[in-house]
Amino acid sequence: MRHRISGRQLGRNINERQSLYRSQLRSLFTNGFINTTAAKAKSILPLAEKIAAAAVRADLNARRYIFTFFQDRNVVNNIVTAFAATFPGQTQNFTQMHNVKFRQGDNALIVKLSFVKEVKSIPAEISKADRKIASDKIKSSFGGKTKAVSGEKKESAKKPVAKKTIVKKVAVKKKSVTKKESK
Repeated sequence: MRHRISGRQLGRNINERQSLYRSQLRSLFTNGFINTTAAKAKSILPLAEKIAAAAVRADLNARRYIFTFFQDRNVVNNIVTAFAATFPGQTQNFTQMHNVKFRQGDNALIVKLSFVKEVKSIPAEISKADRKIASDKIKSSFGGKTKAVSGEKKESAKKPVAKKTIVKKVAVKKKSVTKKESK
C-alpha cells in the first residue's frame, strides 16, 4: 500500500524520472511550449511554476535554484532576463495546459504545456565560433593545448625530423622430424 507517498512514478525509477523532468523542463523553457502526455505535464507543472517564479525574483538564490535544473550559466542568465522582462512582479500562474489530441495506439491524452505569455529566452542554436571559443577556454583552464583561433597564426619552431629505421623480423619455421617405428 502506498500510504503517505505522493507524486507520479510514470513507470520509471527515480533517476529516469529526474532525467525526464530535466529534459522536459529544458524544452519548455527553451521553446516556450511542449507537447506531452497529461500525466507528464501534470508532474512537471509545479517544477515549471517554481522555476518561473524564481526567474522573476532574479536574485542569487533564485539563479542557483534554476542552475540545479539546467547546469548551464548562460541558459540560466537568459531565462532570468527573459522572465524578469516578461512577467515583472508576477509570482504565480505562469503556465497553461491545452488538450491537443488523443494519441493513436494507447489513446493517451496529449496536452500542450506553454507559458501564458510568449517568452523568447534562448537562441535555438549556438554558433560554431562560440562553441570553439568556449571549448578553448575550458581546455586552457585545465592546462590543455588549444588550437589557434582563425585570424591568429600559430608560430611554432620546427623540430628536425629523425629518420625512422624499420627492422623486419623474419620468422623461421622449424622443421619437425618424425621417426617412424618399425615392428
